[in-house]
Amino acid sequence: MNPARHLVFTLGLSVLIITISVAWLSSIPAATWASWQPATCLQVEGCFCEADQSTESVRQPANAWSSFAYVVVGSWILVGAAVATAGGPYQPLIGAAVGVNAVIIGVGSAFYHASLTFTGQFFDILGMYLLAGLMLVYALQRLLGWSLTRAVGVYVAFSVALAIVQVVWPDTRRYLFALVLLVALGVELIYRRRAAPKIQTLWFHLGLGLFALAFLVWILDTTGVLCAPNSLLQGHALWHLLGAVAVACLHLYYRSETRHD
Repeated sequence: MNPARHLVFTLGLSVLIITISVAWLSSIPAATWASWQPATCLQVEGCFCEADQSTESVRQPANAWSSFAYVVVGSWILVGAAVATAGGPYQPLIGAAVGVNAVIIGVGSAFYHASLTFTGQFFDILGMYLLAGLMLVYALQRLLGWSLTRAVGVYVAFSVALAIVQVVWPDTRRYLFALVLLVALGVELIYRRRAAPKIQTLWFHLGLGLFALAFLVWILDTTGVLCAPNSLLQGHALWHLLGAVAVACLHLYYRSETRHD
């Protein structure tokens, strides 16, 4: 697919998903969100820096709308998922899974920040679990030589287990995500050392650097160090934007792998 057509299809898919999501979220009365179980952050320290506009359908607009950066990246990945690399393990199904997970992160995060409900929190974290779990299983598949069928089975079972843990022990969500992500990165590095694949590590390092910067901004926003509650410029919104670009780098890193020496 040539770049111009790729761009057109990406914009079209992004606009479709975002329009449907915005229309749905904006149509929900604020009273409806108030009747749902609140997100755990409302019961403790508050939900990030942005002020909670509890009388509006979208309670944190900057944080909600910035989440759609993931939808744009996910749409871009999905449109190009059919383009497989020569001799590489990054097959269209895996690329499509990365794209779908990015879209789930974006829509789930928008839902969470619009509603500040426990249900929204579940879908917000679910997308992050799905992507981190995919990174781990994909690294294990290449390291251990798993078939695609086995990898899919392990991934589905692992994702279900993470979803159950999130419902039963919601306070562990951030620590568990960090643990899965760190293990996934560790297994990926082990795979690279043992298999010595032909792969462009620049994208891996760039994505990791962007995520580290995003996490620093997340901390500054959450702790109130970088905070203007009523501004449209929110640190957590920047976390979304940087995180979305990091996912794009992850896709480019995976797609660059061709064959082993």
